[in-house]
Amino acid sequence: MKKTTVTWILACSAMAALPVAARADQVTLFGTVDLAMTHLSNGGGSTTGMSHSGGNISRMGIRGAEDLGGGLGAGFWFESGLSGKDGSAGGPAGNFWNRRATVSLTGSFGELRLGRDDSATFLNTLIFDPFLTNGVAGTQSFVMNGAPIQISNAISYFLPKNLGGFYGQLQYAWGPASIPTSKAYRGFRAGYASGPLNLSLAAAALNFSGASKLKIVNVGASYDFGTIKPTLIWAQEKRDGGTSVRAIQIGATATFGAHLLRASIGDYRKSGGAADANWRKLGLGYAYNLSKRTMLYASAGFVSNGDGANRAVSAQGMAVPVNTLGHSASGYEIGLRHFF
Repeated sequence: MKKTTVTWILACSAMAALPVAARADQVTLFGTVDLAMTHLSNGGGSTTGMSHSGGNISRMGIRGAEDLGGGLGAGFWFESGLSGKDGSAGGPAGNFWNRRATVSLTGSFGELRLGRDDSATFLNTLIFDPFLTNGVAGTQSFVMNGAPIQISNAISYFLPKNLGGFYGQLQYAWGPASIPTSKAYRGFRAGYASGPLNLSLAAAALNFSGASKLKIVNVGASYDFGTIKPTLIWAQEKRDGGTSVRAIQIGATATFGAHLLRASIGDYRKSGGAADANWRKLGLGYAYNLSKRTMLYASAGFVSNGDGANRAVSAQGMAVPVNTLGHSASGYEIGLRHFF
């Protein structure tokens, strides 16, 4: 029996053994199933098949909380990525709870969180991308030069939520923080969200084996006019003595009843490497909410590469044909997403 199957059996058995009141009030099983018919095309050829996580990340998780009294609380959160196309779950090298595995202590001081979690710098691009970084149309401002998405061995502190709109996060991770060759990750995120305005800054340094270091900084902003919400992302990833990539993305969402329109355009500039290794990406999408939990969507992404760039449009769960230098790339998807 596969290790992942055994893990799920043990997890479900543990939930079944809990008292009924605890299962109802303190422990929640949740997730997302998202599948799409997808076509990818670039200089290395084209492919058509089924992908996942085009609208929202496909995942399954268990979370719970306990009231400790005196304003204190404790909680846990385990979350694994999954693919409905073949039933696979988890991440590489046996990292089953690849998206999140944390324990928390909360109170008037804020939240202290330990374990594997989203990096502060990734989270700051996620919330300002109209496509939530997903699918063929999602932003590439978090995968430019090696910045991590999730980090392991992390300790995070979050400010309390009653600071008049101000929010913040400090984060440190012992190595390996993301990939086996990485060492410590040190980052923060700080912002202001009140009424229609949300403005945030994040920065971090990720050390690698040897003296190499990646410096990450990004800024996000959005303003909700009611029907239309424009967004902005500025991001930079720079390796010491190596390449630097800078991006700016302008996007917007528009909601009309059950209809959702999404669009973004990003410009990516690379220095310290091949000449004219720049690229641009356009993302377009439409979604129809059948309910609060179920959504039909269609998205398209287009990449225009400079002579020294070979960026491709990708989709989770599908092999991407290797692009050739200077060649454009595109992708289309039609999918169904369901929360539970």
